[in-house]
Amino acid sequence: MPAVRSNIVPLRHARPGVVAYVKSPAEWFVANSGWIQGRDGVALIDTCGTEQATLELLRDVRKYAGEQELTVVITHAHGEHHNGLGVALREGGTALVAPGSIDLVKAGPQTYGNVFTYTRWGVLEPPEPEAVQPVTGWRRLDLGDAAVDVVAVPGVAHTAGDLVVHEPRSGTLFTGDLVVIGDTPVAVHGSIPGWLEALDWLQDTFRPRTLVPGHGPVANPGHTAFHAMRVYLEWLLEVTARQSDFTKLAHQASLRWPSWRNPERHIGNLMRAYADQHSRKLDVDLAIDAILAAAGGRIDLDYLLDGEPVRQIS
Repeated sequence: MPAVRSNIVPLRHARPGVVAYVKSPAEWFVANSGWIQGRDGVALIDTCGTEQATLELLRDVRKYAGEQELTVVITHAHGEHHNGLGVALREGGTALVAPGSIDLVKAGPQTYGNVFTYTRWGVLEPPEPEAVQPVTGWRRLDLGDAAVDVVAVPGVAHTAGDLVVHEPRSGTLFTGDLVVIGDTPVAVHGSIPGWLEALDWLQDTFRPRTLVPGHGPVANPGHTAFHAMRVYLEWLLEVTARQSDFTKLAHQASLRWPSWRNPERHIGNLMRAYADQHSRKLDVDLAIDAILAAAGGRIDLDYLLDGEPVRQIS
């Protein structure tokens, strides 16, 4: 496997500086982040899953944004997005988290030992609890000469606690995993109908010109990525309305979206969709077991994330 690449993509060169930090290939535990720089502060959107990757991210943030006060926005409580929060806040700063994710984020890194094998987590620690603040509704950050909106997503969507970040001057929206591009989404911790409602709400509320997904390349214009997500989620509901042969349906999904990485996730998403629309409680552990069975067993991150990150600038 190739080394993971961290591609620094400037989206607005003048202040406020808006940068997408795009990781590739889109793989398990490889997630995007980014930052928005003002005169007096910088907002970092998500961290990384390991200590080393987070330290690499912070070096690049400081190289571009200097030593301004750091505010870290965690889009949701999945480990590849928040594991490095304690690392990022070692020298101070605050974190903003949706109420539905705050307990998991405060509890510290998630390494999912039942899902992954990995030897390179590094030293990961939970953040100081008082540094983590909840965001309900709409919160505007004043970074000096830049205004950034941190907005809690209504209801349950990708997870029970999703945030998005909008920079209005450039029309850039950081979506977390509400949108992924070129990769199979993960729905087992959320709600398919709620996710569809969230996509409509995001597009109507922000009408972004540029969209930074949780995984995959930057989308410009942003509405194309919304459409692709909506087609997939609607398909999940459509096919599980009348059948529950999840293995057969997962094969159909792999044929319909052949270029998407990590097709083993389809079966868990189908189980989520079936439970949602038939008013049943999903056994998340059972769904994860089905994903791992489709993947051939626990996922070897030492193989998938081979070597140190390679950085490049667009």
